[in-house]
Parts: sequence; C-alpha cells; structure tokens
Amino acid sequence: MNLICCGSFVGFVLLALLGSVNAAAAAPLLELPCQRAVVSRSATNMPPYSFLDEKQQLTGYRIEFMQQLFGRLGCKLEVLTDSPWKRAMMLLESGEIDVLMNASKSSDREAYAWFSTPYEDEKVAVFVAAAQRDQLRLKQLADIAEKGYSVGIIRGNFYGSQFSALLEQPAFRKNVVEAIDKAALYQFALRGRVQLYLDYFPNGLLALRDEKLDQQIVRYPIPPITIGQVHFMLSKKTVSAEFVRQLDLALTDMLRDGSVRKLQYKYGVMPE
Repeated sequence: MNLICCGSFVGFVLLALLGSVNAAAAAPLLELPCQRAVVSRSATNMPPYSFLDEKQQLTGYRIEFMQQLFGRLGCKLEVLTDSPWKRAMMLLESGEIDVLMNASKSSDREAYAWFSTPYEDEKVAVFVAAAQRDQLRLKQLADIAEKGYSVGIIRGNFYGSQFSALLEQPAFRKNVVEAIDKAALYQFALRGRVQLYLDYFPNGLLALRDEKLDQQIVRYPIPPITIGQVHFMLSKKTVSAEFVRQLDLALTDMLRDGSVRKLQYKYGVMPE
C-alpha cells in the first residue's frame, strides 16, 4: 500500500496514517517472508520519476520499479512523500525508513547502509542557454577549466571524480557558482550569470521539459559523462543482510528479463 498525500498537510497526514514515522525503526529487521511493509521515500513533483497522477496517486518510473521489485519478494511498499534528500538520508541512517532508490555508494554511507547490486549508470551532462550554445567550444569537462567558462552546480551534488578534482584547482573554483536548486540554476543560465551548468542525465533534460524550458535551455552536444552507478540503499538498522541478498537476486532477474527496460520505455527514461 502506498501512502500518498499532498499539499501543506503532508507531514500531518502521513503521521496520522502511519501512527509514527518511527514505526519502521521500532519494527524488527526486514526478513523474508516480509512481516511488515518496506518503507521508502519519494518526491511527488519529479515526473517521470515520481509524481501524482490525475487521481492523486503516486506513480512514476521509480515508484513502479520499487513496487515491482519488492512485490517479487512478497513485500508491500509504503512511501513517505516530499522529504528532501538530505533529510531522507538521515531517516534511513536512523532506521526510520528502510530504503532509498538511486543512491551512489560511498565509504561513509556504507557505515550505516547496505547497497544493492547497481542497476543503472549515473551520468552528468552539460546544459547551456540556447543563445549561448554556439558561443562555447567544449569537447570534454576539462575544457571548462582550460577556457575559463563559468559553470553552475547545485550545492551538495556529486558530479564525478573528474569534476571534484577540478574543484580543487583555485583557478577553476573561482568560476563555479553554486545554486540551491534547479530553479536557481535555470535562472543563472538564462540571465548569463553562468555560461553553462551541469545536471544529471537524463533527469536534467526531463526536468527542463516539465518546466517548459527545453527551448530556452538545451543540452550541449558532448556525450553525457558516466560518473558511477546507482543502487538501492538500505538501512542496516532495519534490513538484514539476507534480505539484501534476496533483493539482489530479484533485481538481477528484473534486469535480465527485461522488466527494467520496459519501465524505462514506458516512462521515457531510456539511457543514451
């Protein structure tokens, strides 16, 4: 069962339905067969990944992916909505939610979380205001530093080890402008505060289409850069190692039998 709500009463309604967000933390470790629902988190305004349909039901690529995956394990899924990503990470670390999708693996996260087998590559792409597209000369990320272009990023996001290394160079760092969210990033590009910005692919392209900005801001024609892979991330406080092993088997089956590819086609998130 999905727990869906919207508007200014998100937190209140969810607490009323769940009794307490701490319910997951108080429950026993997830084992098979599932003795309770698996609790996750999702935004409601990130089409086609997660959004409310005309019936105000939460749907989208990532929602249906999780429903199918945990359904194969005989588990129900409950979804908390609209916790910011940083807050969701804290909830997973404390055991108040069980799983997050689309997470990068890192040594600090492995201290408190299990990671599934990877299921997709994580990529970033370069975006520019349409009027700027023909003014830039880029073949690779390193050209941004070499040519002294100003570049926008979202504060706290990881754009790969190559870009992180560039950030260590003072001459490059002074040309980097940090935004608090995508909306600010769009304005930086449209108003000329930055000559280009980085965003995840294809997420960044789909977000522009959703905001009807895809004619004003375009992807610069260099191939998206693979920066790693993404995983399901599961709390060590609420999920057993054996559960993760069984989840990996189910996930591998979904990748092998074409279920993931069908979802990618259905929601238009096919990787390039």
